[in-house]
Amino acid sequence: MSTGISYREKCLYASLLAELLVYGPYFFLHRQNSVNKVAGMIVAIIVLQVILQSIIALFARNRMTDERDRLIELRGYRVGYITFASLMVLGLAMLWFHSTVGHLQLENRWVGLHFLNVFFGMLVIADISKTATQIVSYRRAL
Repeated sequence: MSTGISYREKCLYASLLAELLVYGPYFFLHRQNSVNKVAGMIVAIIVLQVILQSIIALFARNRMTDERDRLIELRGYRVGYITFASLMVLGLAMLWFHSTVGHLQLENRWVGLHFLNVFFGMLVIADISKTATQIVSYRRAL
């Protein structure tokens, strides 16, 4: 029995690292967010993922996947989907609540950018939960 980390696990750890490196500063260092920053972040995550995954593929010997890998991947996507759907329902409920109470002012020109940030944050949380679930599933399978 091998105690090393499999190729898929290395890919997942690299993906999680890239996500935290790119998304962390965006969400926690809230300066002036803009559509250009979101587009730049998406480009940065793509470039960083390509670099990291290429390095891992270059040094990995066994890149075969089996049924266990596919089941773990499906489990991660299910958790990510449930997380995203739950956050969407929660976000819509909060939007309804704020509009009912009267705190929602649609005249503000930054409302669209705020909603973009909130829904993009939901996607990021869902993706990180998907990746974390897959990592935990691989660790439990050993």
